[in-house]
Parts: sequence; structure tokens; C-alpha cells
Amino acid sequence: MGAADVQELQEKLDRVERALERSERIAVASRFAGAIMHEVNNPLEAITNLVYLAREQRNEPELVLEYMTTIEEQLRVLGRVTNQALSYHREQVEPKTFDLVQIAQSALKLHADKLSRHGITVDRHFRGPALAKVRANEILQVVSNLILNAVDALAEHTRRISIRAGRCSGCVYLAVADNGPGIQPSHVNRLFEPYVTTKQAGTGLGLWLSRRLISNHHGALRFRTSQQGKWQGTTFRINLPTAD
Repeated sequence: MGAADVQELQEKLDRVERALERSERIAVASRFAGAIMHEVNNPLEAITNLVYLAREQRNEPELVLEYMTTIEEQLRVLGRVTNQALSYHREQVEPKTFDLVQIAQSALKLHADKLSRHGITVDRHFRGPALAKVRANEILQVVSNLILNAVDALAEHTRRISIRAGRCSGCVYLAVADNGPGIQPSHVNRLFEPYVTTKQAGTGLGLWLSRRLISNHHGALRFRTSQQGKWQGTTFRINLPTAD
């Protein structure tokens, strides 16, 4: 195989990798849109009810004023939700300063229904703000993947996930831990290789793409796992340069 053939294969591989990243981003965006609809629905229902009450009691100006004040509060809630959604899912060419705590909270909202359906307890340990210059949609994509992996790893009788975010020496971090059975020794050394998966319906690309995205941010994605002893489960930790 000549140099030209190798170059052509490399270009094809690069195109495939970019296509995989786009498809994963679209999948995350779709799930996030569903979560946003839940976030938006509650204040919209409240506003609808308050408008009805204001019309019914239009001859009671003090009550109408109280309803309008509450409507303004609900509109501010809607504004915060939509602004956050837009900030994550605009195409970002250049990294911007984001708080990893907020990204972690958004990822948990994204999968709140699934976590609830599976009866999973989530422990939050946030020592923020943990500011980093990132493309927030990509970091949200990585954290989303780590949470879904944790959900899939949990045993039937133990269902607990821990999310941590904060500052460390010269960096900020975000960690996702589960108390599942741990990773099989045969998979430990190949975990970040493409097409390596323990899931029946998995593609084996999630962790590979996640490490690639974190590396593009000059960060590191590492893990530790145990199948025995006092501590059992798996922890994935993202380290990123601090925005400071």
C-alpha cells in the first residue's frame, strides 16, 4: 500500500469520525429537547391557570396584581431554561467559559426520567463553581454518555450514582461513579478502543468518542474500577484546565 493509499484511508477515517461525533451530538440534543419540554411545561401550565384566574377575578385588582406578579416570575423561569438550552446547543467553534457544576446538573435533568424509572438514587457533591473554557455541548455529550453507562452497569439490588464536580490543583474535575459490579478484567485495557462494548445493543463508540472530545479540550478522561473488596463499582473522572 502506497503513501497515497494510506492518506486516502486516513481521510476516510477522519470523515467517519466526524460523522460519528455529529450523530452522537444529535442524539444528545434530541434527549435534551425532551428534558427541556418537561422543564418548560410546568411554568406554562402555571401561567395558563393564572391567566384564567385573573380573567375570572378581574374585578379584584389586588388579586389580579398578585397573579401578574407570579406570571412574571414564571416567565423568568422560562427565560432561564431556554437561555441555558440555547447556550449548550449552539454550534460553538471557540470554547467559552462554563461551570461544570451547571453542565452536570443539566445532564442529570436530561436523564431524570430514566433515573427515576430505574429507581436510581443520585448523590450530588458539587464544590463549585468549577469554571473551564469548553464547548459545552461536547462536554454535556460526554457526561450524558457516562451517566447512561453508569445506569446500564448497575445491578438490580444496588442502584446508586454519585456525581462530583469541583476544583483541583490547576484544573477542574467532574466525576461519575456507580456502585455496580465493576468492569471485567478482560475489558479494562481496551475500554477506550472503538467497538469494544459489554452491552448487547451497544456500539462500543461512546467512550472512544468521549475520550477524543476531552482530549480536544486538552483534558483527560480516566477511570478506576473494582469488582471486590470494600469498594465496588466504577468511577470515570474528567479533568480539564481551569478557566482561571
